[in-house]
Amino acid sequence: MTLSETLLELSVINRDNGRKFTDTSRLNAISEALSATKYLCINPGGLFHLYSPEPVSKIAQPVVIISSHVDCERSITKCFTEFLPGGLMRGTFDNSITNASLLHLMLEGRLPDNILAAFTGDEERNSRGAEQVMRFAKYSGLEVECVIVLDVTDMGWLEGADFTVENNFWSDSLGAKVIMSAENSGFKWCFVPENPYDIPRYVDMKYVLPFEAAEDESWEYDENDVQCFCLCIPVEGDMHSNEGVYARQESFMRYTDVVAQTASTISRRQ
Repeated sequence: MTLSETLLELSVINRDNGRKFTDTSRLNAISEALSATKYLCINPGGLFHLYSPEPVSKIAQPVVIISSHVDCERSITKCFTEFLPGGLMRGTFDNSITNASLLHLMLEGRLPDNILAAFTGDEERNSRGAEQVMRFAKYSGLEVECVIVLDVTDMGWLEGADFTVENNFWSDSLGAKVIMSAENSGFKWCFVPENPYDIPRYVDMKYVLPFEAAEDESWEYDENDVQCFCLCIPVEGDMHSNEGVYARQESFMRYTDVVAQTASTISRRQ
C-alpha cells in the first residue's frame, strides 16, 4: 500500500470506554495489514496493541517504543480522509494520520529490529493505554530506552512546519540526538518545549515556539520514569470535530520519513 492508501484504510472509528476497546475497527485494519509481515502482537489484551518484529524473549535490548493512540474523541461519529487540490487533505486525523505513518513504516520494513510499535487507547481521557504499555514492559523485563509519541498538533501550521518536536522529557544526550536528527532532515520544523522557560542549550532559538506543549501520552510515559518526547504533524482546524482538520500532503510524507529517521538515530548502537 502507498502511504495515502494506508491512511484511507485506517480512516475508521476506534473506541474504548477507559477499560477496554469497544470498537476495534482501526485496530482490526492494522492487524490485517500486518498479518503477512514479521510483526507479532505480543500483548494479550487491554488498552493497547504492542507489535514486535520478534518474540519478547529474543528482541535486542534496550528497546525503543513508538506510541500512537488509536482512540477517537467521543464527539467524532465518523472518520474520513479526502485529498484536495493544491496539496491539501482533510480528515479526522486525530490520530489516524500518525497511525498510518507508523503502520506504513512497519509494512515497508523501515524500522530497526529493536523498535516496538504501540497502538494505544484512552489517550483522549486518561492515557491508560500508555500506562498499560509501561506496566507490560516492566512485567516482561523490557529495558525501554525511550518512547517516541506520535500525535497531531495545532502548533507549527502557520509557520509551514512539516513536523514539531514537543514535550522534551529526555536527557541531554538523547535530546541532542533528536534535535540533530530534526536539523538533518532538511524539512521545516518547530520545537515546542514542555517548559518554555527552560530551552535546552542545543536547540537553536530559531526553531522554538514560545508556548508550553499540550498534554499528550508523553506526560504519562514521563510519570513512569522513561525518557520520551512527541513527534507531531501540524494540522489546522478543530481536531475533535466531524468536519475534520487540514493537513499538507507533502508534510505527511516528510513526517513519515522523519519518524523513521528519528527512530533509527535513537536506536543506533554507539
